[in-house]
Parts: sequence; structure tokens; C-alpha cells
Amino acid sequence: MKKPIDSDNFSFLVLDVARLLRSEFERRVADSSLGVTPAEARTLANVARFGPLRQHDLANLTGIGAMSVTGMIDSLEKAGLVERTIDPDDRRAKQVQITNKAHALLEDLHRIGEDVRAISRGDLSAEEWDSFHRLLKTSRDNHLSAHQSRRSSGKTEP
Repeated sequence: MKKPIDSDNFSFLVLDVARLLRSEFERRVADSSLGVTPAEARTLANVARFGPLRQHDLANLTGIGAMSVTGMIDSLEKAGLVERTIDPDDRRAKQVQITNKAHALLEDLHRIGEDVRAISRGDLSAEEWDSFHRLLKTSRDNHLSAHQSRRSSGKTEP
């Protein structure tokens, strides 16, 4: 009898790898003495990646609820790792950006990320790994393009 679902199809594989990467990264951050939770580490990395940006934009980009993002930004701000500033395009709104103090922590998080990615790479050659990386970026960009097309045509998200 044929299995009704192929657990090795592209979607399941990508989701499984993403879950395993996140789990290993979070375990390593939790086991470190960096002074941030795994959720705070992810939030800080995303502020560094996309910022400066508004909190609600950060919530949308990361799929984290607005209230959760606010709590994490509060903690990161207390630690001096991010700051809220007035949005130059709308003085009523605030943006979040990293501070100079965050750079050393981001370097530590980058090293943890590199170690976790090394597990994924395993014995792949540099050429195979680069090809895999390019293909994943193309797939991501295809999805982002489709998402933008839906938004610009006024179609609602499923």
C-alpha cells in the first residue's frame, strides 16, 4: 500500500531541517552564558537583520505576536542591546534598532549559528553546499515574489 503522504517531499524536508536547526540553535543559546533567552537571541538577530524597523513590522516578519515582540524588545532594551527611536517617516511611531553593545553578542550568536550550520553541511563539499544555499535562496525568493504579487493584486492571504 502506498503511503498517503510522502514525508520526504520538499515541504516536509525544509520544515524538518528548519525545526532541527532552530532546536539546536536554541539549545546552544540556552546552554551558553550569553545572558539572553533563545527567543531574545532570535529577536535581536532579526532586528540586526531587518532594522531599524517598527515593532509591528518585526512581528510580521518573524511570525511572533505583537505582545511577545514587545516583551522581548523591553528585555533587550533593559539590557542595552536595542533602542527605540522615533521613526523619521512618522513621528508618532517608534523604530527598534540594535545598539553598539549588541555587536559582541551578535558575534557570539553568529558563531553558534555557524556551528549549527556545520551540522547541516556535514560532509557536503563547498561546491555542493554553495549550490544548496543558492537553490534555497531561489526558492525563498520565489515565495516572496508570489507573496508580493498577491498583496499588490489585493488578494487576501489563505
